[in-house]
Amino acid sequence: MDLKVYNFISKRLAQPSEQSSFLGFVRIVALVSVSLGSMALIISLSVLEGFEKALYDNAVKFTSHITINAFERKLIHNSENLISDIKSNVPAVQSIAPVVERQGLLKFKNTLEAVLIRGYKTQNDITDIKSNLVSGTFQFSDKSAKEIVISKRMADKLKVYLGDNIILYSMRESPNGSLAYPDIDKFKIKGIYETGFAKYDDAIVFIPYLSAQNIFQIPPNSATSIDIMIDNLNNIQLVSEQIQSIIGYKYYTLTVFEINSSAFAWIELQKDPIPIVLGLISLVAVSNILTILLITVVEKTRSIGILRALGLARKHIIRIFVFQGISIALMGNLIGCSLAFIFSYLQKTFGLINLRGEVYFLDTLPVSINIEHYLTIVIATIILALFSTFIPALIASRMNTVQSIRFK
Repeated sequence: MDLKVYNFISKRLAQPSEQSSFLGFVRIVALVSVSLGSMALIISLSVLEGFEKALYDNAVKFTSHITINAFERKLIHNSENLISDIKSNVPAVQSIAPVVERQGLLKFKNTLEAVLIRGYKTQNDITDIKSNLVSGTFQFSDKSAKEIVISKRMADKLKVYLGDNIILYSMRESPNGSLAYPDIDKFKIKGIYETGFAKYDDAIVFIPYLSAQNIFQIPPNSATSIDIMIDNLNNIQLVSEQIQSIIGYKYYTLTVFEINSSAFAWIELQKDPIPIVLGLISLVAVSNILTILLITVVEKTRSIGILRALGLARKHIIRIFVFQGISIALMGNLIGCSLAFIFSYLQKTFGLINLRGEVYFLDTLPVSINIEHYLTIVIATIILALFSTFIPALIASRMNTVQSIRFK
């Protein structure tokens, strides 16, 4: 028989009898359960991947792939020499830049907020923070301008706007390194950015590199740290070890994964249990196909007997029931995947669901639309549905023809 005949017979067997509409109800339940199972699993995978990608993308905007620091929070006095050595000996390094940063306070009227002040050098900028500007610019008037770029979260807390002047309290270390005293300056807000990564948006502000050196009294050719971007993130640990061997143990390296270890560990912790739990839900949903086919065998016993009497072989009966099970699985998957895609697209485009940034690191629920997730779920569901159809299909094919026709 060709596919059209299987489809015709399958549809006729799926129709509820005049005496009972229960078969139609359980078919709807099976279809809805498969749809919801597929949708839940795809959305969970999309959110997990979206979180991992968003955390990495935003973390790199502030911390780079690899960071070099000095022990005991001391300055890197020979930063230019170190940068030259690393460039010459580590081909994987794409870009490298010195960094000057210290803790400080921002004040506007009666509001005070703690911040991390970062010296920003336009020609040495290796991150992509400029792409997250909400208003203003990242270009300062000159190398020592009293201008600052802050985050939207910080601007909302301080209730300031572009062009406002705010007071910056920067912390200087005393010559013996044991005490700190503030330097007070007035800075004009030159730009406002927003990455959605609350961990950094709550803390980091940018000022011109030379201004930072002057405020913190950091000598030329010195830096508080060095930022490095590499060509292949998969080799980050190997490159970090190579750099460590060059700079020696007066300094140490940290990768972006080590700096943000708590965030990435949280994601890794979710990766295993969530898909397994939701996978079990999908398994239960697919098992409903087994239930509906068994009910179909009971309610359509006489019809099966008539088909056998008309000459249908056992293999044809098996194929008809397999066709029914696969049809439900495909339809359920199509609905579930469509709903998951619509949700992911709307969330990705409009950010409908917001999060508490101080808890979840991000302000908006991130999602990633990956075709591999959809294909994996569809294939896995069809395979499970195929196995679930065999038991009722075998029962139907082995029924006695005469007894089936007499069955009431």
